[in-house]
Amino acid sequence: MSGTNAGIKRNRLPAGVKPVRPDVRLAPSTYEAFNDAARASGNLSLSLYLEYLAQALEKERGGLPVLPPTLDGTEVATTTAA
Repeated sequence: MSGTNAGIKRNRLPAGVKPVRPDVRLAPSTYEAFNDAARASGNLSLSLYLEYLAQALEKERGGLPVLPPTLDGTEVATTTAA
């Protein structure tokens, strides 16, 4: 799927705030679900959509939910620093 980025509302952080770019790996279906929701929410960038989602959850629940290590019974790979 190719297209233009024209008209997408971008996440603009306050002056002096450095963005953090964590290495996030998503299943293609998860990425598509987030991306579709971002577009349906007013053509937001994925970054801006996630910022708004975090704010909405914090407002609604008082914080972000803490989830179990696995939701579907699959093993989670973890690594430790040397």
